[in-house]
Amino acid sequence: MLKQNEQAILHLISSGKATYGVSIYHFETKESINFQSEELFYSASIIKVPIMASVFAHAAAGKCSLLDTIMIREEDTVPGDGMIQHLSRSIEWTIQDLIVLMIIESDNTATNALIGLVGLDQINTYMKEWGFSKSHLHHKLQINATREPGNMNIITAGEVNNFLKNIAYGSVISLNACNKMIAIMKKQKMNDLLPSKLPVKEGVIGMIPNWEIAHKTGYVPGIEHNVGLLYLPSHTYALSVLSKNVQTRSDSRRIMGEIGELLYKVST
Repeated sequence: MLKQNEQAILHLISSGKATYGVSIYHFETKESINFQSEELFYSASIIKVPIMASVFAHAAAGKCSLLDTIMIREEDTVPGDGMIQHLSRSIEWTIQDLIVLMIIESDNTATNALIGLVGLDQINTYMKEWGFSKSHLHHKLQINATREPGNMNIITAGEVNNFLKNIAYGSVISLNACNKMIAIMKKQKMNDLLPSKLPVKEGVIGMIPNWEIAHKTGYVPGIEHNVGLLYLPSHTYALSVLSKNVQTRSDSRRIMGEIGELLYKVST
């Protein structure tokens, strides 16, 4: 089914004025589409997904509890996405709350606190165990403005998508951890990319939605990413769309929205 629509998806990708890396996996047929899926991209906030998993792994190893607290001080705050930088200082946050803020608000201060908790080297060790051979966490967020080659947080669409696939299969850390990570990603507040053109079905309170997406976005000037798990009636996809050399955000948003829309239309 997915392969039958490969040319339409590739046409969408080629219609944009940017460099794209795409990996899509259809769980029911086990078909996949890959386009420049091993190309290296600056990770932006997509790196927060393996960071989240690393914190869950840290807790599973008994090195912390998700209910433990971390004090965020004035000197810990960094600019960019997130709300902690705008709140009162010297507040203790639970690790669980910091994970949620890191994913659904893309909070950079929360992210750096969690990197400090687990450690850069340990996060990269976990990432290697989970199949990340090219992707790498080099530094905390908002501290390396130059993004020099060899000193950047980097990812590939193929490695991220394989990781998402394994989370969906429940094979990262534990079934319980995977359930919790997916539940957090479903609360994502930035929904103007892959799900932007998906129809919203109105009805009575509590009705089953016609789609759900557990996902994470990433943006810095010239770069727009969206990766996640798209749940449709009888169909589930892992999909990772990365971009660089983006000239206008409207173009990358259009392409990602139309990819999500195409997958919806061919699956319903």
